[in-house]
Amino acid sequence: MAKDKGSPAAGLAGEGEDLRSNAATSNASSGTKRKRAGEPRFYAVQAGRKPGVYSNWNDCLAQVKGFKGAVYKSFPSTAEAEAFVSGTSSNDNPEKFYAVQSGRVPGVYTDWPSAQKQVTGWTRPKYKAFPTRAEAEAFVKEGKKVGESVFNVAVDPDTQSETTMPGKKEPPAKKQKKVAAASEEADSGPWEPGTGPLHEGAEDGFDPRIVLNPETGNVEWKTDEQMSATKKVATGDSKGGMLKIYTDGSSLGNGKKGSVAGVGVFFGPLDKRNVSEGLAGARQTNQRAELTAIQRALDITPLQRDAEIFTDSSYGINCVTVWYKNWRKNNWVTAAKKPVENKDLVEPIVARIEEREKVGTKTIFTWLKGHADDPGNTAADALAVQGARNAQAALRAA
Repeated sequence: MAKDKGSPAAGLAGEGEDLRSNAATSNASSGTKRKRAGEPRFYAVQAGRKPGVYSNWNDCLAQVKGFKGAVYKSFPSTAEAEAFVSGTSSNDNPEKFYAVQSGRVPGVYTDWPSAQKQVTGWTRPKYKAFPTRAEAEAFVKEGKKVGESVFNVAVDPDTQSETTMPGKKEPPAKKQKKVAAASEEADSGPWEPGTGPLHEGAEDGFDPRIVLNPETGNVEWKTDEQMSATKKVATGDSKGGMLKIYTDGSSLGNGKKGSVAGVGVFFGPLDKRNVSEGLAGARQTNQRAELTAIQRALDITPLQRDAEIFTDSSYGINCVTVWYKNWRKNNWVTAAKKPVENKDLVEPIVARIEEREKVGTKTIFTWLKGHADDPGNTAADALAVQGARNAQAALRAA
């Protein structure tokens, strides 16, 4: 599920015409008119690496550049962009089908990030990539025959899986210890990077030996240099200093009918202030979840405690630090003479920030690139996804 990831300072381009291209660097700027200064645009990717709505052109470009049959378009509102995204399938002919036999939601996925969300933090996940949908569906059905659980048994970030599940294929010069208890997991043939059962060194459901290549979109074995790189760890609250908080939002089926969103706020490992909950209200969009996460973080943070909020939502940051100024001046109406979307969330967040400023408290927003292995962002994302999953399960049970 795509999110509005992007740098708040990045330039925006494109203006509503239907852009279809095998190379997303095609003249997106030529023949287009410039938008009004200060007025946001929303970029809808209907067919690309990660379909969804983006508030930054560079992030949209990353999803469609080099993607065969890419379909994308810019809009003045999130509602129009979301409607465009829900028009057709995002990937009619995927190169791989990712089968999740044991995970949060077993099934067949056409992209690795979506499948990865189902196995991250799951005890003893089983998943594999196949060249055809039929093979992937057969793998999933086989799991149902042997009674694989579909209940969420996510483990703590610092807890490793109790059972090692190595595949037959190892990364170069990184042979891992084999465990006899997992022999039944290794009978489906050689594993490609990121498609086999987790090995002994798995952390929070991730195989630390693999990495997603942003250029090709493929999962690859890490190089020796990447394996030896220093790992950052989210340590949580620094007592007495500025409070560092990570926020994120997630929407299952964002932009489509029946979508369910979740909110995630991460203060630190096992911190009681952490938030993982479903999004309230009828509109279950990713952007509302992102804003709500910021609002929840500020509600929990003491009024006189300086705070730095880390988020991968450039939309959220711009709403509460830049765009609101003109919106408020124009009585919360856009330059297109339309009511500002999500005003009910933006206005109270701005009010809270201003309340903190009056007593000399700092509120800093820092943008992070989404899904870039930042431990705090990863933790907030997991909390948001879990909140959405729980809300979805509650709706189905009602």
